[in-house]
Amino acid sequence: MDEARKALREALQTIRPRGDQIIEGVYSSSVEGYFDVENVVIYNIETASFNKCAINGIRARRDRSDREDTAFSHTLRYTLIDTPKPPVNVMVHLRFAYPGFRSVFDIWWSAVNGELFSTGLLPGRFGIHVDLSCPTPPKNPAKCVKILFDGIIAALQINLVVPVDEVVLRLSRSYGVEAELLRKRIFRPLSPAIMATRKAPLVAPYREHGVQWHPADDKCEDCTFVVSKSDTAFCDAYLFPIAG
Repeated sequence: MDEARKALREALQTIRPRGDQIIEGVYSSSVEGYFDVENVVIYNIETASFNKCAINGIRARRDRSDREDTAFSHTLRYTLIDTPKPPVNVMVHLRFAYPGFRSVFDIWWSAVNGELFSTGLLPGRFGIHVDLSCPTPPKNPAKCVKILFDGIIAALQINLVVPVDEVVLRLSRSYGVEAELLRKRIFRPLSPAIMATRKAPLVAPYREHGVQWHPADDKCEDCTFVVSKSDTAFCDAYLFPIAG
């Protein structure tokens, strides 16, 4: 396994996209169950492996169709693809100011204070397409996927558990936001589009002073992140249902 991962890392380092291309990693499996697609495609490989091939963006996608060209129950394929446009079956379109990639909180807070152009409930599996335009795009977008998508999902999920006071106080002290406003934003999202399937709080205490985020990402099976340079700094997030 280690040798295969090393060979994959070396191969990814040789890929150079054109200006109108991004790298796509597709995880295929005949095994049912939950797999965190961005972890499988990006983070289990190592984000530094994508510092050349993902300069324009990256897509991590799960393919559930039956494959007859392989004897393996799990496969990963990486290819360059034309930079995709937002899908036509968008259910939620959210625009928010680009806050950088320091923490999930920064993305979540910017997203919950963003502007909704369309909204609806995503009852099953879904995908997210994010376009980031800013003066200085991240050099390796692959490093930013986890924080970005966790923050967006957290901003749109229906939470079944009220946040505990200690979590709200820790966030308030760390980020200088009034506690009652934080509690309201956590429990009543900007757009209740994603149903949490786990009966766990969105944010939980972590160690002595920190917090840990638990977004409802188990049904997100298509993550696209495209970056471009512009004078403005904002993100457009498009959420869409996946059939099946």
